[in-house]
Amino acid sequence: LCSRHHFGGKSLHGRRIVVLRLLCGILLAACLVHPCFGQTQQTRIKELENAAGAALSQGKSELALDKYRQALCLQPRSTTLNLKVAELYLSTGQVLQAIEAYQTALKLDPVNEKTAIGLARAYRQIYNYDETRRLLQRASAQHPKSGAALVELGRLDIHLQYYDQAVGELREAVQRQPSLVAAYVNLGVAYQAKGDQQKALEQFNRAIQRDPRSASAHHFRGMLYADQDDNEHAYADAHQAYVLDPAITASRVLLAKVATRVGKCAEAIDLLKPLTESESKETTNLYLLVRAYQCSNQAELARQAQSEFEHRSQQEEKGRRLKMEADHLAERAGDLARQNQLSPALELLNQALSKDPENGPTHAVLAKIEFSEGDIPKAHSEIEVALRTSPWNPDYLYVLGRVFERQQDWQGALEAFQKTVLANPKESDAYYEMGQIYMQRGDRARAVQALEKAVKLSPDDPDYKKALAELTGAKSQ
Repeated sequence: LCSRHHFGGKSLHGRRIVVLRLLCGILLAACLVHPCFGQTQQTRIKELENAAGAALSQGKSELALDKYRQALCLQPRSTTLNLKVAELYLSTGQVLQAIEAYQTALKLDPVNEKTAIGLARAYRQIYNYDETRRLLQRASAQHPKSGAALVELGRLDIHLQYYDQAVGELREAVQRQPSLVAAYVNLGVAYQAKGDQQKALEQFNRAIQRDPRSASAHHFRGMLYADQDDNEHAYADAHQAYVLDPAITASRVLLAKVATRVGKCAEAIDLLKPLTESESKETTNLYLLVRAYQCSNQAELARQAQSEFEHRSQQEEKGRRLKMEADHLAERAGDLARQNQLSPALELLNQALSKDPENGPTHAVLAKIEFSEGDIPKAHSEIEVALRTSPWNPDYLYVLGRVFERQQDWQGALEAFQKTVLANPKESDAYYEMGQIYMQRGDRARAVQALEKAVKLSPDDPDYKKALAELTGAKSQ
């Protein structure tokens, strides 16, 4: 009975949903007249929230998410519950579900700064930097006394290497909110990226003066000291950062690196071994382990680690090179396919697959070619492979929706297009296709809403305007 994103399943439609809504209305009306309803409902919500909190304290994120979703079913217009669900979705890597939940929370409270920042972080995670920036700039304008959105903008621009812009945003964040430690930390990072180590150190010092327990401030100041070969101060900061937050892998690695420099070889080995034994081990950590073994005069272990480091480095470099070459071939093939030169396009795609068999862009172009040739099952297979490499890619999701349409799987198509516009709210084609599906289902209100959105995003598209005009009975302009 709850909306689709609360349980992750397919939503019901047609007559069944009408019947269910009628039943819900009758049950809700009956419950509301009962004098104990409000108290009982609030008690149950509190129980579920407490259970979710207990699950989180035990590291059981999925269980906590389930409890919060149950609470949300009882109180669907709770901004707080929607926000908690969104945050858990994001922390567990379910980004599109997180975006949907954040959007729901933002509709309930359009000026909620925390929600807007959370939604922006979700978009940044799927590389939609335009939407990230738009949300943060709006939040910053809505909250002129807060520096929180400006800090996120600064982080974004540091990531994009727009360091001067980041400095401006972060300096304004400090002026707005002098107590905001994150603003000083990130301003220091921006200055350090620009090569101004003195200004960077000043900002890290200010951050630590305001909050001596800021793990990130100690970490970045430790990095700065390490870059200056001031190993004594670097070790002190790295150690403090690790003590304050042992879960931050970067602080653990920094501490190991500096510990080797100051002769604390056994400590460095103890810090690095768990990282190099995990399945997701970083090659650079193997190199640091080699140095730590050499520091402790364990020559054979150093030799073994060096051999593994060289092997993994070569494999990673080869993988990066082949993927880059395959991406380039797929791009050229896409250009040829758009010119209807399918034979040379397919030849390039075969070359790409020989270099990188799971290359997402290659399988996406193949899916489009198979779709245009009418081989829908093969197109479906190819786009599924592409989506495994990039499950939030709006282009891939849109192609999946078109495939579902050809297979007359209207619900699958609708959900694919809904995911498309979650990943990229400016995808007008997806709104147009959603409008067509709603019309096919007889849901005129939603069809109009979707087509109006398509026209708003692409006002010069004649097909969009014609479809909307026909549906609303207006004359096409």
